[in-house]
Amino acid sequence: MFQLQREGSFFPRHLPSKALSRHLRAPSEKIYDVYIQGSQDQDASGSEDSRSQPGGVESQTNNTGEDRVELPRPSVHFMTSAIDFPFEIYDPYPDYNSKAWTEEWKGAHFACEGPRGVAVNGNADDMLGAYRLPNDALEPQPIFGSYKDTGLGSGYCFERHARNSAYGDEDAAGDRLNNRPQPQKVEWEKVNWGRLQRECYNRNRGRFQESKAPLSMFRFPTHEDTSRVNETLILPDPAPNSEHLSNTKRYKVRNAVLLRAYENKEYTPDNMLHIRSMITELSLHSGAEYEVFLLVQIVDLDRHIFSDPAVYQKALDDFVPHEFHNISILFNVPLLEAWYPKAGKHNPKDSQQAHMTQPVQLFSLLRPDFDMYWQFELDVRYTGHHYHHLEAIRQWSQKQPRKLQWERAGYFYSPFIHRTWKSFSAKVGELTKGSGVWGAVTTTGIAPVGPKPMTESAEEDDFEWGVGEPADMINLMPIVDPVTTYMMFRDVLENYPDGKKTPRRTAPITPVIAMSKRLIRAMHHSQVTLGTHMMPEMFPESSALQHGLKVVAFPEPVYLDISDKGPEELESIFNNLTEASVWNGFGPHRHVGKHANYWWSSGMHPEFSNVLYRRWLGIDMEGNKTDEQRLCLPAITLHPIKGP
Repeated sequence: MFQLQREGSFFPRHLPSKALSRHLRAPSEKIYDVYIQGSQDQDASGSEDSRSQPGGVESQTNNTGEDRVELPRPSVHFMTSAIDFPFEIYDPYPDYNSKAWTEEWKGAHFACEGPRGVAVNGNADDMLGAYRLPNDALEPQPIFGSYKDTGLGSGYCFERHARNSAYGDEDAAGDRLNNRPQPQKVEWEKVNWGRLQRECYNRNRGRFQESKAPLSMFRFPTHEDTSRVNETLILPDPAPNSEHLSNTKRYKVRNAVLLRAYENKEYTPDNMLHIRSMITELSLHSGAEYEVFLLVQIVDLDRHIFSDPAVYQKALDDFVPHEFHNISILFNVPLLEAWYPKAGKHNPKDSQQAHMTQPVQLFSLLRPDFDMYWQFELDVRYTGHHYHHLEAIRQWSQKQPRKLQWERAGYFYSPFIHRTWKSFSAKVGELTKGSGVWGAVTTTGIAPVGPKPMTESAEEDDFEWGVGEPADMINLMPIVDPVTTYMMFRDVLENYPDGKKTPRRTAPITPVIAMSKRLIRAMHHSQVTLGTHMMPEMFPESSALQHGLKVVAFPEPVYLDISDKGPEELESIFNNLTEASVWNGFGPHRHVGKHANYWWSSGMHPEFSNVLYRRWLGIDMEGNKTDEQRLCLPAITLHPIKGP
């Protein structure tokens, strides 16, 4: 269903589910599926002969002779071995301190020490490896999202040992596939990641705007925190020309990456590799543009972690590996209740889910030195390079205009159906007739903190407003009006004066989400003053809508391991808010999402994300090592990952 906006209203009107396909799709009868060698014996037609050899592609034309999107044959999608491709050290970073770089940015980049006691930049032992694909090879074509349109494409694939050997992958010892010396061994339990990140920032602090001295742990609120809560808001910049649009040298944006954890979390070897890689690639190599933290919920209320430093330390010792102690910040339900006594029910059993954003809100008060706050669930994995990933998301989002931002955000973008992002966006504009959400969609009791539009109406704007402006919220999934869906929590909202008439938006999942300090502070303010409460999939999106902030649904590449549905049918299932949609937890297609590499856990295992990740690691679903060829995957986000 193509969700559009009526002129002068935020309420959507609808087209039948096939209308989107009729207006936007590139015709295709090809059955789409992601093929992993050994997972299927035949293609969708049942013909073994239709399978191609690695490297083959199929170019189709429609009945008018017009070229269609090239559809890779299934076996091309995920290379079964990287042995025939050249190995290279993967370095996606800017040319720091070059003439062009210094003309744009303030300060100088200084290399930072890594876990091996030497500077990480240029040290192959502290860098991941990848395999360059042949010149005629295509980036794997996902059914939703895009590598080409977003800047995520690299021309490389990633194999497990080359990707993780720098971070302590013991199975990489003696491996000769990547044709590189084994990295110098590290006594990981002696590494102090907090110290390395702090020293990295201190060396590079001239690149960032000065801020208040940060705190190192949460605290309970004082009377002053409540009485002066208005001072936490970040109001619009009255200057007509913001720094991000000017030609003057700029400070780099600082990003906090918050990994959500909890007591009794099992830190498997795979977890350890994952966290080390995020710190090294995002923080140390970039010269502190990012900093990684663990936000750890202590559920046991008998542990009075804020009453006695020894109890706090004991919780760290019991629940967090020693190397991560100095990047960990603990919280519990009593802390959230003290800061937000009006906001929802703080039940220890569901607080982690129902109040997912509150620790992030408190973190923005604790650490005001960051501009953007990225939240990751610990069951997310990324096979590619973390810095390339987040920078591509951030930079692409900054280029997007505000006009039709909510309308574009409401759908999965499919290159098979919509051809290009440009044509997709243009058609959205045609069908909305240039109207839609323009500025804040106000609600009683909440004063918008976002800037007013540059023009009185959207029709007067030539897609200029917002271009070059950093996004206030980024999700990797579409964002829709929950009132039009069959989602169970669509009406779970408390203490909004307008009740169920409150304008709101939601995403299906938020395993990865980025929020600006301006948005987070607005959320904090409404929860302190009004006690507003929504589910975490709704609260950031709805707050951005009500405050008139910039929102982007980033078209993250999504594959579907499914062979009985073509692109048109899949697009209809996902871009459809009716009872038959994948958004309906009780509908006929509720389990289709488990075939995607990035979705939620449906309770039906194994999800495709788990199966694919285990194949990449070389283990089966029982955890046994396999002898099959090693997959060389594109840079792909996987969720949920359980077990390894």
